[in-house]
Amino acid sequence: MVSLQSVRGFALVSLMALVAGCNTSGNTGGAGAIDEKLGAKVVQGGCPSVQLRDGTAYIRRYARGGEDDPQKIVYQASITDTTRQCSITGSQMNITVVAAGHVAAGPAGGAGVVKMPIRVAVVENGTNNVIYSELTQFETSLPEGAPTAQFLFNDSNINIPISASRSVRVFVGFDEGPPKRS
Repeated sequence: MVSLQSVRGFALVSLMALVAGCNTSGNTGGAGAIDEKLGAKVVQGGCPSVQLRDGTAYIRRYARGGEDDPQKIVYQASITDTTRQCSITGSQMNITVVAAGHVAAGPAGGAGVVKMPIRVAVVENGTNNVIYSELTQFETSLPEGAPTAQFLFNDSNINIPISASRSVRVFVGFDEGPPKRS
């Protein structure tokens, strides 16, 4: 019998391979091809890479009043892999950022929904001017009887001018700060 965790693992690996496959340069010289579903040119060579800032790949949540007490850990999570896919429509580049990771219940946690604050930001090189920033309270579930789970986060709402695509850095990671107000 195939376990739920094996199915999730296979689905995660399959999705990551599919998205990563869109980012290989092959013999196109970065020219891309037309995505039949989107009707948009898929960019392969000019798609900005995704980075993790120091201290944002890991998060640990404690029960109220239990900061730094190992027995009060509700959950801990880590981002283990990232990728992206870019497509062009008109003068805009759409970037889909994907982050995969693991979450585990701590002594003060258990099965149920876990909310993790994940931020995606696009920043101009040199000026550090923020072009895009979105904080999402991403939800995943820890199943009954399984203290760990894998998760797959994606943000497909990033649109930047094509002219800025070669001069930006894309970041994804956990962010415990307040959401940015528009």
